[in-house]
Amino acid sequence: MAEILGLGLSHFGGFMFPDEAMAARVAAQLADGSLPPALDRPDKWPAPMRDEWGGDAGAAHAARHRAAYFDGLDRGRAALEDFDPDAVVIFGDDQYECFREDLVPPYCVFAGDRFALRPFARARAVGGESGNIWGEPADTEIAIRGAPDVARAVLNALSESGFDPAYSLRLPHQDFLGHAFANTLTYLDHRRTGWRWPVVPFAINAYGAALIRAKGGLDATPQTLGCEPDPPGPTPARCFDMGAAIAPRLAESRWRVALVATASFSHAFLTAKNHYLYPDMKSDRARHAELAAGAYRAWRDISLAAFEEAGEHELLNWCPLLGAMDALGRPPPAFCALYESWLMNSNKVVTVIPPV
Repeated sequence: MAEILGLGLSHFGGFMFPDEAMAARVAAQLADGSLPPALDRPDKWPAPMRDEWGGDAGAAHAARHRAAYFDGLDRGRAALEDFDPDAVVIFGDDQYECFREDLVPPYCVFAGDRFALRPFARARAVGGESGNIWGEPADTEIAIRGAPDVARAVLNALSESGFDPAYSLRLPHQDFLGHAFANTLTYLDHRRTGWRWPVVPFAINAYGAALIRAKGGLDATPQTLGCEPDPPGPTPARCFDMGAAIAPRLAESRWRVALVATASFSHAFLTAKNHYLYPDMKSDRARHAELAAGAYRAWRDISLAAFEEAGEHELLNWCPLLGAMDALGRPPPAFCALYESWLMNSNKVVTVIPPV
């Protein structure tokens, strides 16, 4: 029997950029007049958000938030080093990158034997800062090995369990991995010691009804979100059951595999009830409490509509990990930390669920 390591983390792109740039999204909302009168000045915001904004437009909070999160990432990286997997399967969203107008699957396994990362390409594409905290060139490209044999085992497990998985041997629309995978690999190597494990990118259409009309949330304005929705993405139950189907096959294989869920919890730019200004704190705290308690199956029963109402679209990326841990009978995580921020678009989580 092979062992399986479970990891979960967030891939918030803002962590790459200087402290003073991390709250740029909120600064833009203040400047463009898109906020309602009740929230159009910092003194009208909820008290915790005002405190985070402070007198420096959030720069000091940004530094603290990144430092706390990266400390958590160190726990995840240490678990990877100790486990030393044969492959790392990463469940991440495709945010109008490879899933576009010509083909939108509910999920797709990329089964190539090598991939490229351009960790700073996405930020430039959406008008972000080109500088980064590592001082690396904006056009940095990193080669990553794939694990096609493990990818085929994942696809076979899904097919035999009644799923109809899509797969691709190359990336459509761009020749480098999407932001969810690039950011995950960049952050897990934030100390720049190198990445040596082959990966299987498992992309999920977490943006569903907003994928095409709002370009995966990149154009998530009231105007675009008021348009006719696209077909929905897969449900939490479906994603949970995918993980439950994959885990036993991998546990019986010859490979030691790390399963990695990557996403922040609710995203401010998806949370309509908060005027796209701050995340859904109540829902995120509830989801984190369930995860920390090892109540993995609780997530299976949450509706897709509830995820989307809370701005938690990307939690679909976490559901396969929780389904896998449930199928393997895993106890609560050994480490599970919630890093809250009203100002920095989302609440982040790092969790480590080691083999038993």
